[in-house]
Amino acid sequence: MKKALIIIFILAFVVNIGFSQEKKFQASIFGGINHVFEYGSEDDYEMGGNDFPVTPAHTSVSFGAAFAYFFTNNLSVELDGRYMLGSNVTLEDPSDQDTVEITTSKHYSLTLNFIYHFLSGKFRPYLVVGGGIDKLIVKDETYTSEYGYEIEFIAPEKTIDPLAQVGAGIQYFMSQNLGVRLDIRYVLIFDDPNNVSSIHFVGGALFRF
Repeated sequence: MKKALIIIFILAFVVNIGFSQEKKFQASIFGGINHVFEYGSEDDYEMGGNDFPVTPAHTSVSFGAAFAYFFTNNLSVELDGRYMLGSNVTLEDPSDQDTVEITTSKHYSLTLNFIYHFLSGKFRPYLVVGGGIDKLIVKDETYTSEYGYEIEFIAPEKTIDPLAQVGAGIQYFMSQNLGVRLDIRYVLIFDDPNNVSSIHFVGGALFRF
């Protein structure tokens, strides 16, 4: 009985110290959508090599998590990981208007970001800027076009590209530790031959400790 009381006392003491100190860390989980803008150009058309040079705009579902450390009440650094699912798009051959329906590649990103929070109350709007890498999850695929041709898409040798992002968001704390967040970011992936830009919108829950 005495041992149980001692353990309870120690746990209560540790928890009290943790809550009395300034909270420096924040973890969050979230989900949302990633809208990719059209990329590529008909000028890049190459018969037998790049028959479908333009990828139209498309939107996919995403999931992620982030961990942040606060230097001050207003400034933090964040490690952010996101996983984007594929989405269905229709590509067109500009030479004969043949089309083929494909599923875009899944990919994930890992970024390091600096975040500035304007307020420190329940509502905490913020700006974010950072960068990192994007990794394609891709393999060779074969599809049949509308005209009945077999179209083979070869996975690129290079599957990791650098990215930069800038955005804004807001956090709302329902208690001292628990809150929710909304976040929107413009993402630019530096790829060859075409850069890929997107708008990433997510919402989720956070825990401050």
